[in-house]
Amino acid sequence: MTTKIYIKGELPKNPVIIEGFPSKGFVSTIATRYMIDEMGMENVGYVKSDRIQSIAVVHNSKPMYPIRIYRKDNLVLIFSEISVPYQFVREFADTFDEWFQEINPDKVVLLAGITGRETEKEHEIFGLTTHPEIKEKMDAMDVETIEEGMLAGISSDILLNCLENNIPVISFMAETKYSPDPLGAASLLRILSSFLEIDIDIEKLVSKGHEIEGEFEKLTSEFKRGKLDHRGMNEYSPMYQ
Repeated sequence: MTTKIYIKGELPKNPVIIEGFPSKGFVSTIATRYMIDEMGMENVGYVKSDRIQSIAVVHNSKPMYPIRIYRKDNLVLIFSEISVPYQFVREFADTFDEWFQEINPDKVVLLAGITGRETEKEHEIFGLTTHPEIKEKMDAMDVETIEEGMLAGISSDILLNCLENNIPVISFMAETKYSPDPLGAASLLRILSSFLEIDIDIEKLVSKGHEIEGEFEKLTSEFKRGKLDHRGMNEYSPMYQ
């Protein structure tokens, strides 16, 4: 069997694909999960693979595949609650590449988190594209372009496949220093909603993000003062609260 995509619902013609595999700070996963809930996106498919055996997730007492496909209007979202094992990244990326050839997407938007740096902007968003029209829009939105660096993981393979097959593609990356980082995810959603010209109310995510970030700052401070061991830090990982 290896890796296959199963579509059980109807897909729009020439959709906009949004990819949300786990990344640093889980910003891509949090952002796409929030979109699914906030926009009422419909589950129309899933990815089945013998490379990720014995994994099922449960939501509202319903077992599901960990990598699922959702849609709303012309948007099709790839949502994953697991990271693809490194040795199988190419296989998964090529499977999505074959699927893209079938559905002919208008564009592909990749979401990711990257290591934070000291800037004047909190949770700054960076972008990467080689498509002229997308680059022009990205510049108009004041999204900084990554000039030098290295990308890794399934998003990088999907990016290269899109470039090879002349599919318009852009990667939005949020700088992050916490894990999980809902505020980083909120910043990512602000840019994404502006880029796609869709309305996403992120206030609930921002509110929860401030709460979680405050808890992390408190735990980090206590850890530095020697009042908390590493187990205390690990206990606080409310990814979907």
